[in-house]
Amino acid sequence: MPQTAKILVVDDEPAVLEVIQKILLDRGFTVDVAPNGLEALRLLEQGGYDLMLSDVKMPQMDGMELLQQVGFLYPDLITVMLSAFANIQDAVAAIKLGAYDYIAKPVYPEDLILSIERALKYKELRQAQQELEWTLKGAEALGLRVLDLAPETEEFQVMERLRQQAQKTKNLSELADLFLASAQQLTLASRGSIFLFDPEGINLTCMSCSDKNAQHLRFKNVRPSEGVMSSVLQSGRPLLVVDVALEPRYFNHQRSERYATRSFMVVPVVGNKTWGIINLTDRCDLKSFSPRELFLTWLLARILSEILQQWEWEEKRRTIDAALAASRSELEDVKESFSRLSATVPLGLALLDHKLRLAFFNPTFARLFGNKELVIGQRIFSSLEGLPAADYQKIKACFRRIIQGEPTVECGQITLPHPDQGNYFCLLQLIRVDQVNTGLHIMLVVEDITEVSQLQQRLSLYEHLAIMGKLSTCVVHELNNPLDGVKRYISLAQRKKDQPEDVDRYLSEAQKGLNKMSMAINSILNVANPSRILKSQETLISQIREAVKIMLLQAKDQRVEIILSTPPLFEEVYYGTDLYTVFVNLIKNAVQAMSTGGRLDIIGFEHADSLEIHFKDSGPGIPSNVLKDIFKPFFTTKTQGQGLGLGLTICQKIVSRYQGLISVESTMGQGAKFIVRLPLAERFHVQANRGEPEGRGQ
Repeated sequence: MPQTAKILVVDDEPAVLEVIQKILLDRGFTVDVAPNGLEALRLLEQGGYDLMLSDVKMPQMDGMELLQQVGFLYPDLITVMLSAFANIQDAVAAIKLGAYDYIAKPVYPEDLILSIERALKYKELRQAQQELEWTLKGAEALGLRVLDLAPETEEFQVMERLRQQAQKTKNLSELADLFLASAQQLTLASRGSIFLFDPEGINLTCMSCSDKNAQHLRFKNVRPSEGVMSSVLQSGRPLLVVDVALEPRYFNHQRSERYATRSFMVVPVVGNKTWGIINLTDRCDLKSFSPRELFLTWLLARILSEILQQWEWEEKRRTIDAALAASRSELEDVKESFSRLSATVPLGLALLDHKLRLAFFNPTFARLFGNKELVIGQRIFSSLEGLPAADYQKIKACFRRIIQGEPTVECGQITLPHPDQGNYFCLLQLIRVDQVNTGLHIMLVVEDITEVSQLQQRLSLYEHLAIMGKLSTCVVHELNNPLDGVKRYISLAQRKKDQPEDVDRYLSEAQKGLNKMSMAINSILNVANPSRILKSQETLISQIREAVKIMLLQAKDQRVEIILSTPPLFEEVYYGTDLYTVFVNLIKNAVQAMSTGGRLDIIGFEHADSLEIHFKDSGPGIPSNVLKDIFKPFFTTKTQGQGLGLGLTICQKIVSRYQGLISVESTMGQGAKFIVRLPLAERFHVQANRGEPEGRGQ
């Protein structure tokens, strides 16, 4: 954190304020002072502070109450508390309320500066983690297509070679060793391990370990019930710790002595399910890991999950193929072989000839299809007419693929309506069987997963109930703090009835507290609604508004005004919700560019065959030598550790999904303007003679 950080010092003793202000000014900090908590809140409302240093014992509003208000209104502000009556109980209470540190008076300059520098460093690391979170969210929207962002990059070439090598590996331990070696090559980590879940998904097994002092853990089982691995597996998000001494959640002095550095990374291996976890520590050059290395490890974990998922499907396919091969070897006639096999497996099985007519089906197949009057020689599509339209079209497409030569086609999950039992949820697979004498046959394999699906729904409900149980413990805290503030302000307003200005101010603060309570209640109600459907598409204006809403707190803190203006058509057109990531990134970049305040105009334009959204800021502008590289992967103008340089690259990739374009215009001293251009669907094209859209939105 640069020495130009802006600090607010709050203390009711003028002599203390003067001493602390001089110490901080001598170190190059920008300092404002406040004699009490109410004045501090007034200054904080103007925004722009990096850290607050506050006394505990003060009149009108003491430090603990101020700390509560700050934690509620300005959650990103770092706070350090001071007290001449320091004790363990007060320190613990301050830390629980969100303070970063607690310093006893009298204040010694060295201790004060050390505590402030640690707090500012912690804020810097927290901001870097938030930047990385947004980058990973955008990358998740792209999936493994993110490797197309920079195919010429050496690290991405290493991953591509790794994918090819992994295809040739069939042993799980060898696969883990291969990925751990690649992870250490990409990150310069000298020590690491890969833990994968056992088949039951209960325990983690150490499949690879490069730490010579921990080889006894290899192939040992551990329960993921506590520690850093448990925290990462529960959140599903990768963890980068630049300096564990700044992270009280993970710091353990005795364990830290075993490592050469205080930096480590823990990355979950997540795909269609959670497969395991990758641990890396101790860079060879003894430096801290960076967000770039965490991003590369996250990509590597995604590739590993893809391989493991492919292995799982291949194992299922081999099981079915082995059963079929064994039956064919025993019988000469494919129909007779198929008949005997169908009697021994709990699957719906049917055999079709080259004209897609039923040549055989077993009782399970008839039951799953509603005990319809299935007849040998009947075309299969006659039996599929009652299916949902989407499933019907999907199955037709799968039949086209199998006829064109694919040996096996996974159709995925389909819904089979049943007149008495409700819906069956099944997995459908098509297998091509080429016989010398009888020609092409197609086998249908239908697996009933209705019970599994119902169990998953119940599990989801139980998880939701567990979340609600935890949430209920937070309700009192979330509502009690602002309620206490509302009561205080109303009490003060009653005492100052003869002073209208004070009454207005107190009632305004009370109204803010009520608004916070309303927001907390709405958030709780949203979490409490398990039946809410997550949409894959949303109107363009709603996505822009949500992006503005999420960035309002940071914009207010930096005194940035956001103005939104769009035409009515923006409320009618629908796009994929991944555009929300694009809008958040563009707004965030604009706000960060105006560190001393400014204005961001978000303006929508409607053209004959496209829509445009302009993000125009009043910041310092972008140098011309930077403009040409701004969309290149890993290019960033931020300080080391503050950004990966992938945000705009991912935005460009997401916009291109819709055959859209994103561009930038800038003149130094006049701000920058990012333009997102999206094509309109045919039904929205504007009529030349009327200037009105031809159709309505979805």
